[in-house]
Order: sequence, then C-alpha cells, then structure tokens
Amino acid sequence: MNKRMVSLFMIGVAFVPLIAFGQGGYSGAFLRTGIAARSEAMGRAYVAVVEGNESAYYNPASVAWFQHREFTASYRAMTLDRTFAFLSLGVPIRPETDAKGGQAMNGGISLAWIHAGVGNIDARDFDGEKLEPLSNSENAFSLSFALQPHPKVGIGLTSRVVFNRLPGVKNDGGAISASSFGFDLGALLQPVSGIQLGAAVTNLNLKYTWKTEGVYERGTSIVQKFPRGMRAGIAVSRFTPWLTVAADVEKRQFRDATLHVGAVARVQEFGNVRAGLNNGQPTFGAGYRFGLLGKKSELHYAFAMHSDDLDSDHVFGWAFVF
Repeated sequence: MNKRMVSLFMIGVAFVPLIAFGQGGYSGAFLRTGIAARSEAMGRAYVAVVEGNESAYYNPASVAWFQHREFTASYRAMTLDRTFAFLSLGVPIRPETDAKGGQAMNGGISLAWIHAGVGNIDARDFDGEKLEPLSNSENAFSLSFALQPHPKVGIGLTSRVVFNRLPGVKNDGGAISASSFGFDLGALLQPVSGIQLGAAVTNLNLKYTWKTEGVYERGTSIVQKFPRGMRAGIAVSRFTPWLTVAADVEKRQFRDATLHVGAVARVQEFGNVRAGLNNGQPTFGAGYRFGLLGKKSELHYAFAMHSDDLDSDHVFGWAFVF
C-alpha cells in the first residue's frame, strides 16, 4: 500500500468536503452553500419566491412563473482558498393556444452550472513529510422544467449531474473522480394574488461512488450518499406590493430542521434592499437596476454570516433580462 496515496486519498474524500464549505462533512456540501446574491440576502427563504434564476434551485416549480428570459452570473468571495460560482439561463414558455384552440399550459425551462473548488490544501504523508498541495473541484449541471397545469399551481423537476475531481492522488499522479445523476421535485401554489406556498424535495438519488484502483494496492469502492432535503415555505406580498416577506423551514437528513426568513423591499424603479436570517445568522444585501444594450440589467450584492468560525461571505451577482 502506498502510504503517500492513502494519506492523500483520506484527505481528499473525507476531509475536503468539511473544510470546503462547513457542512458537516457529508457529500454534496457545495449544493448546500447557497447560490446567488438575491437568495443569500434573504436568508435563503426562497422556496416560495419567484425572482431570478436561483428560484429554480430552491424550487423547480418556480420556473413555470418566469416572465422574462434571464441570464444570471454570481460569484462568492470566500476565505481558505475556496471559490464558488453560479451561471444560469432561464426561459419562459408561453404557448398561445393548445390543439383545441384553448389556452395552453404555461411553463419554463432553466439551465444552470454550479462550481465549487478549494486549492492549496496542505498534504503530508504518514511520516509528516510535506507533499505537493492538493486541490478539489465539484461541478453540477442542472436542467429544470416546470408546467402550470392550473393558473394557480405549478409543478417542476430538476435533473442534475454532479462531478467531483481530486487530482494527484493515484500512484502515477493521476486523478480520481466520481459522478452521479439525481433530481429535485417541487410544487408552487398561489391560492390568492400576493400569497405563494412552495415545497421541494432535493438530492434524490445523488451519491458519489469512488473507485480506488491506483490508490490502494487492492482497489475498492467507497459510496457517499448526498443527504436528501425537504423544504416548505410561504412568500407574501399581498398587503404591501413593494414588500415581499418570506419564510422557509428546511429539513435535511442527519441534521436538525432550520428556519430561514427574509424580505425584499423595492425602492422605486431602480433597486431593492434585502435582509434575512439564515438559521439565525443575519444576511442583507441590495440590488441596482439599469439599462444595458436597450435591455434591463441588475447588479446584486449580499453579505452572509456563518455560525462557524469562518469569515463572512460576500456574494456578487449580475442579471441580464432580455
């Protein structure tokens, strides 16, 4: 058995998720980090909110309510040599009539890429000798589709492929990698104008299967399942149209339930301010609207604190509506 490679592999598979995003060491931590500035500023209380492409991440059914095509880009400034980025394109589907001449079902589609990475991980062999620094990257590619079978009801599905790559851990210096396919399900209900109820289940069927040939003398398989999650919430803008207040309850496997609350206040036509609590940790942010190439564009910022000892995050986002 190669003592160097055993050490590296244990760091990569067991320790990287923990140091990367502070989610207790379970697989798929980067999918539990939060996505973009708008949702982060509202404490991730977003399962019943329809605003921006990040809505599809929290509830695929929200895609059916998209009104405009939108491209979204977001970057999260993080400590400990970590990176996090999000790109998404959302398109509403609005057929005019069905085959019988009646009103067809509205729908929408959203494509997204999530990237997380960590570099300069200190690596040592069993004798304490320093080795070349490690790095790790995870990527998720998602396709969300939703329909409105009734004007007040939306249902949606997100299919997702995830990849995890840990270079330089094989005996020959090669990389090990794992991938998986899974999906999320969501529903969104608007019983009356200005009140929305949402629910979603996430990470169904997702797991990493690591093949250790080339790492150990006798290769084996290590399976790491993603914790499944459930989320339900409400968003209300009925009483003050310029203000939306939202609240979510989230429950993931192996963890206690968490509460997320947030609000967004629109400031005339040029921007908004947001604030929230992400499981008791304060968040806030703002957005600014402006014209670009004859279309609407938006810049967003969010500040998010953590319950652990890591420094707070700064999340920057840009949305182009066309």
